Amino acid sequence: MTRRTPRELTRLAGEVRTEVGRLAYHLRTPATRSGITPTRLAALSALTRYPDGVRQGDLAERMFMSAPSMTRLVEILEEAGWVERRRDPADQRCLLLVLSPLGQKTIETLRDESATQLSEELADLSADERAALAAAVPVLRKIADRHFDG
Repeated sequence: MTRRTPRELTRLAGEVRTEVGRLAYHLRTPATRSGITPTRLAALSALTRYPDGVRQGDLAERMFMSAPSMTRLVEILEEAGWVERRRDPADQRCLLLVLSPLGQKTIETLRDESATQLSEELADLSADERAALAAAVPVLRKIADRHFDG
């Protein structure tokens, strides 16, 4: 395995960030058309990782948001019917945020639309390009999980 210099790693990091960002922007199109902002989409997606719910402060921390910003975001999500607050069975004084049935259906629909859109793009790639992309998925997941499994 070739060892990369810090300059090469920085260049690679910049290229990955740029291309992942461009692709993410493209994949958010169905949500944007539905009036769901990137921040709302990120919160809904994050909540899918916590089917039993998550405390609002913990979600704010995981999304790198201030408490007041998260409060406003949760109000918006609740008003739209995408999120519900439930008592924490471990501590009745606390509330947990959970996706409502409408929130779950909304995120599933958006993911299906994005997956359909992306699968059409992948069909245009060569077999070698698809294999390279498939090999990159676990690496991207490993990097992403460092920020969400904490």
